[in-house]
Amino acid sequence: MNKPELLTRSITGLFIGAVSLSAIIYSPWTYLIWLCVIVYLGTREYFRLGELNSEHTRDVSFPALLMFIVGGAGYALIHQTSPIPVLLFLPVIIGLRFLLQLLFVKDVIILVRSNNAKFSAAAYIGIPALCGCLFLKEAYIWQYVLIPVVLIWTNDIGAYLIGSQWGKRKIAPSISPGKSIEGTVGGGLAALLTGYLTSLVWPEIPIYYIATLSLATPIFALAGDLWESALKRNAGVKDSGNLLPGHGGILDRYDSLLFVLPVAALAYAIFVL
Repeated sequence: MNKPELLTRSITGLFIGAVSLSAIIYSPWTYLIWLCVIVYLGTREYFRLGELNSEHTRDVSFPALLMFIVGGAGYALIHQTSPIPVLLFLPVIIGLRFLLQLLFVKDVIILVRSNNAKFSAAAYIGIPALCGCLFLKEAYIWQYVLIPVVLIWTNDIGAYLIGSQWGKRKIAPSISPGKSIEGTVGGGLAALLTGYLTSLVWPEIPIYYIATLSLATPIFALAGDLWESALKRNAGVKDSGNLLPGHGGILDRYDSLLFVLPVAALAYAIFVL
């Protein structure tokens, strides 16, 4: 990587970090907006990865629908009401959209591809974001969200530093040639150290919550990273998008979060609520 590319990547990385930290820490509303933006932009990128030569890539209605459902569920939780009525809209509207498509789409292959993309986007992006809304139940305490995010960052940094110096044995060379066993171990150790330091900084956070995430984050972050790499390799592209100079798209930056957030929500439900 040459100096201009490194500078661009560094500036964009600082911007992404600042926006993410500000959104998480400032208020439950900014956190919810942050989730909604990830859902909308991430779903559009996912459609483009799956259907590069299809009219479906220009569909903005379903990404908007998924965003509004996540926003509605978060809104309900912030106001301490049940999000279940909002959640039920997702399968209902998907079913209605399919029935309406039958009136206009006669090609079975196009029909299946279009709806398969919607179902998989709801599972890959929508469900993790809805899991993230669980942190809005009762009083919003931003540390519980910040911890998994910081663990992801330190895991990535540790994996990069160790992997770039000593990484030789590849984990999945056909998907992501840069990922090594040595780098993964380095990232795991960095996450464990970060978890320990976090427990000292915030002793009021249940230790089981921090320990669970410190152990689980390297595993699930790797899974999220490899899945997004597989999507890009299948599509024949380097990045999921070009929104973030030097970093690619939203999915390139938040792929690990989509896999770690459900684990964090589960740990939150078990050890905190």
